[in-house]
Amino acid sequence: MLPTSNGPDRKVLKAPRLLSIGLAGQIAMVVFVTTALSFFGSELLYQRAEADLVASSQAERIAGRLVIADRLISELPEPRRAAGAVELSSDGVRLAWSPGRSFTNGTPSARIRTRIDQLEPRLARREIRVTEHSSGGVVGALTLIDGSQIVFRTEGRTARVPTIGNHLLSLLFLTAGVLLATLLLLRALADPLRRLARAADRAGLGEPITVPEEGPQEVISLARSVNAMQARLMALVDDRTQALAAVSHDLFTPIARLRLRAGALDPGETRDAILRDLDEMQAFMTSILGYLRGAEPEAAKPVDLASMAMTIVDDAADMGADASYDGPDRLSATLPPMRIRSAIANLVDNALRHGGQARVTLAKEDKAIRITVDDDGPGIADADMATVFEPFRRLDASRSRESGGAGLGLAIVQRAMEGIGTVTLANREEGGLRATILIDIK
Repeated sequence: MLPTSNGPDRKVLKAPRLLSIGLAGQIAMVVFVTTALSFFGSELLYQRAEADLVASSQAERIAGRLVIADRLISELPEPRRAAGAVELSSDGVRLAWSPGRSFTNGTPSARIRTRIDQLEPRLARREIRVTEHSSGGVVGALTLIDGSQIVFRTEGRTARVPTIGNHLLSLLFLTAGVLLATLLLLRALADPLRRLARAADRAGLGEPITVPEEGPQEVISLARSVNAMQARLMALVDDRTQALAAVSHDLFTPIARLRLRAGALDPGETRDAILRDLDEMQAFMTSILGYLRGAEPEAAKPVDLASMAMTIVDDAADMGADASYDGPDRLSATLPPMRIRSAIANLVDNALRHGGQARVTLAKEDKAIRITVDDDGPGIADADMATVFEPFRRLDASRSRESGGAGLGLAIVQRAMEGIGTVTLANREEGGLRATILIDIK
């Protein structure tokens, strides 16, 4: 079977699934990370503000006590200074007097010292040592004019930086709420987009699907554009159908008249040559019309594939061809009847034309229907497998239509199978070619 082909490698572009599982997972991850960063970022800012507030409060207590202690303790004799410092202490700030310099361990706190100077400018020029401890307390000393010191201490608390363990439950509740709102928003956006994707998939394959114009304004505009596009496509197909009808009428009628006039000629080589040319013209026009009609929309209907295949085989056998059928007596499926019939008939015709016989096998698999057409012809070279579906491509060296046809047989098959299933070719190990139609069952 010497096959023919279907146009320069045309690819059917299908609308992608707009929200796959992978995309939803990525969106969920982005929402989770964003929520976590926002949560911990706000916690860190809050803790920093809290730490500044605590430091400011401690500075206020320390500054007030130091001003009073500096004035009163400096006037007391040394034996009474220690007791005086204790009397000036409060619950928040404890004071003690030291006759010499007292060194405290800890991290020097510039912010508390700066705040003390802002609150009590008279202490700005005094020697004050302020340190913070890990417990949150503040320890320091104010040096008096005679070199002794007033040592002060405050109790405090630490503004801790949050961790996942501290706030995991809060984070989970917050993230769950944000994710729920995000998923509801995505669902509201995804439903109209999925309808758009289905309409784009069905464009040019049967009756158009009118997309509801609802959802966000952008989606409504897109749905309106898709509906308008489908209307333009249908108008284009209708115009082409009318043009094909006109071509059929304008060409087949003159061919029929020429055939009648040729029949009136005396029998001989000239009349026979004219009749052969007319047969060739009619066959060529029939092939072109069949190829162009292969892309016309056709509604799917319940059909009996077994009965269809047996009818095609019986018609070929009645014409004296070596054709056979192997498969069930009935096999129902919902398909465009004219397109699937055209595909099977062209495969059988190619097998008979180039292989001398056609063995049609029909079988139902788990989720597909498989139709194979075998012949015992020369097959196809591997180098030509990629080009046999191009229209008007005939692999025989001769240009005779009787042996090679118009080069549209497999082109018609592939176009007829668009949106229905796939057609593939393979050389058989025992010789010949096998054409396989695989139809998905939805």
